Amino acid sequence: MWYTRKQFLTSTLFTSATRLVQQINLKYNSSCTYNMNEAYLRFGKGQETFEFTFRYIDQDLKIDRQFNFQRKASEPVSSFLKRVDVNVGKIISKKKIKKFKKQKKNQETKEDSDDEIQKSMEISLLRNEITIDDDTPCEIAFQNVSQLTLKICESKFSIKQNVPWIEVISLPQSILVGFPTYPSKFLTSFTNIQNSNFTWYKNLLSSTPNKPPVWKEIGKGYFYIPKSDDMGYKLKMSCIPGNEEQIGPCTEIVSPNLVEAGPGRCPFEDRHEFAKNKLTNNSFRVMSYNILADTYADSDYSRGVLFPYCPPYALHIDYRKQLIIKEIIGFNSDIICLQEVDEKIYTSDYEPTLSILNYDSVFNRKGAEVVEGLCTFYNKKKFEKLDFDSVIISQNLDLENFKSTWEKIENEKTKIRFMERNTSVQVTTLKFKENPSEILIVGNTHLYFHPNADHIRLLQGFFAVKYVEHIANKFKEQNPDLNVNLILCGDFNSIPECGIYQLMTTGFVPNDFKDWNSFPEEAVTNISLSQNIQFASACGTPEYTNYTVDFSDCLDYIFYQTERLEVEQVIPMPSNEELALHIAIPSVVFPSDHISLCADLKLKNI
Repeated sequence: MWYTRKQFLTSTLFTSATRLVQQINLKYNSSCTYNMNEAYLRFGKGQETFEFTFRYIDQDLKIDRQFNFQRKASEPVSSFLKRVDVNVGKIISKKKIKKFKKQKKNQETKEDSDDEIQKSMEISLLRNEITIDDDTPCEIAFQNVSQLTLKICESKFSIKQNVPWIEVISLPQSILVGFPTYPSKFLTSFTNIQNSNFTWYKNLLSSTPNKPPVWKEIGKGYFYIPKSDDMGYKLKMSCIPGNEEQIGPCTEIVSPNLVEAGPGRCPFEDRHEFAKNKLTNNSFRVMSYNILADTYADSDYSRGVLFPYCPPYALHIDYRKQLIIKEIIGFNSDIICLQEVDEKIYTSDYEPTLSILNYDSVFNRKGAEVVEGLCTFYNKKKFEKLDFDSVIISQNLDLENFKSTWEKIENEKTKIRFMERNTSVQVTTLKFKENPSEILIVGNTHLYFHPNADHIRLLQGFFAVKYVEHIANKFKEQNPDLNVNLILCGDFNSIPECGIYQLMTTGFVPNDFKDWNSFPEEAVTNISLSQNIQFASACGTPEYTNYTVDFSDCLDYIFYQTERLEVEQVIPMPSNEELALHIAIPSVVFPSDHISLCADLKLKNI
């Protein structure tokens, strides 16, 4: 049967995934270094609350403490300062009592020690050295913070507002030799990754008990690829967050686990040999890849039924995403169309990591209740995004040139099944920066999977090509002097013998084509399909683009407009022996049950 791994969506055997990360109590050792003479205010116009942070140091009392406050912006300065007084004063009093007891024990107590302990702190908020009135609301007082100073005893703090700030940062639990590692969580305010400074270290283990670790610098940048001599050590990353105007306080984070051995050389690394460099001028490289969503890979059903041959750790997203990112990066593609992209992983992993490498991206979920969707990355150095559109097919049946076909369908069961699908299409309109008169319209889709649904897929594929054509025609009407080039990528869940491939490559599917009767109860009659764009498959029809225990065949395609584009190179596919080495895929060296497609295309006659 086809597409077996996805059938668990409707199976009674399906159970909620039990995440490995929920079974482990991770302890992240992180610390932030704040400048001792600066206080940090996070507050914007119209906000009801503000956050205030500073580091108080008193060497005589041996105090080095960070204080954090969240207060209402409307409260008077006196209320805010009283809270600061209480929190800081509590620490100072404890330290003074401890010091007093030590002095008394050593008979060094002064007569006024009790008075010193009870003495109130001097604390004030100053503007240009003039004390701000106690009744002034904080939201008023915090205007023009460059003129403000917070005074606590003898310490003075200049106030910095909305500096780059790290809210949450952590390193992944799985770090493999030879594969990119980067923050698994990196939540910030007022920060751009590109303007931030990242430094990596490894822990040189000490044999001396209770001796602090010694850290050796080993790399720079948002992500680091561990080397073989890093294996068995913990890593530390320090980050100085920044933006175009200023930098914030440095934060350090230590990995929860040691660097482990990777799986060795993966088959996709051999394919990388054909894509070592970025393409130039009128050539561009396109990649299409169903990366297997975490929601389908890491569950009791997938581990026990779909992929029982695959070690559970190799199905976990913390392991797979390292392979996926390395595979994507190594192809040096200009266009990357991904399917089955978990929104959470896109946000925390794919988008920030690839943005460092000059990719921008678009993402859409396949409906409100679906956690995965489609994503298209593009090389910002080569392309400028002009527009982005996405639709859920079943919610847009009035599409030009599709509506008339839909209205001819008489089988109500077919219509109901079609309407129940959340299949989507996204279209990104890009302009070549080196040739501004050339436009590339990139379609990306993932069609319905069920083995008895060729008729549903055929209608979905017809919608997809008509939607791409609709976007292209609308753009040409508005920009008649520009040349429009089309590609349509994705997991079509359709083998070459089925109607979608014929529709795309010949432009026509007759009303008696076998797909219309793929499920007799939902047979479609008296419907033929046609489309006018001359498409071809850039990678041809590989023997396999999907390789599982129960099914293997060609399901994925990069369709390109032949009158506007030509193929310069097809990146070779992995061998059958490589695919079968671990029975099927996914495996320890293949992070998905699909194989990525990659081809070099070129604008014709330019």
